Amino acid sequence: MATENQFLSTTVQATADYSGSGPQYHAFALVDGQLAANAEEASGILLNKPANLAFAQVGYVGEMKFAAGGAVSKGGKITVTTSGWFIAADSGDTIVGEAKADVTSGSVGTGIFNVFPGVTDRTATIQTAYTPKATIPAGIAIALDDLIQANNGAEAAAVAIASTNSGTAADFVLWGIATVKCDPAKVCSLGDLLTVTTSGYFIPVTSGYYSTGRALANIGSNATGLAWFDGGHPCYKFA
Repeated sequence: MATENQFLSTTVQATADYSGSGPQYHAFALVDGQLAANAEEASGILLNKPANLAFAQVGYVGEMKFAAGGAVSKGGKITVTTSGWFIAADSGDTIVGEAKADVTSGSVGTGIFNVFPGVTDRTATIQTAYTPKATIPAGIAIALDDLIQANNGAEAAAVAIASTNSGTAADFVLWGIATVKCDPAKVCSLGDLLTVTTSGYFIPVTSGYYSTGRALANIGSNATGLAWFDGGHPCYKFA
């Protein structure tokens, strides 16, 4: 049975309507006042049901309920995926807490959460800070000449680690293991060579396009997942 104990929380203005029961107990991001897309931009857990522009209660440390997007075993480490769902963490994922009891996919469980946001070991990356000129969602590739979303593999030079507002400095991955976002109309499968398409999304490489990396996991449409990113220059072009 889910229980709730001591926790710390703050209030943040929501920029979308979360007055229904669905978004409650999902991960929430301070950067844009919306549900988090991954663990690195997650600032806490949405504890109430705010309407658009109302104030959200966001718990950021302690024992709290969470919305499970997949089964998590008692004591299992927890991370965040698309739409603020909490799932079991894999090797290399950012960990935000652990499950207090077994929980099934789609259910509300209870976890013990460390201070948000979590921390990921990025020794396998080269990264630097940029100030984008547009809102860049997590996992989207940017071009360095104009600091907005890249529209092809040749100009994709860096990947947003977390959702970033226009005019706000943030860290981007230039090379190495990155969390990337697959195009809404495509699926990126484990082992696929990847390139970048319109609006900075990643897609599997097809003939005539530059490869920018390789998928390290199965990544669903409009979802984020791990990939090797060879940014800053095109690797080679498919015949």
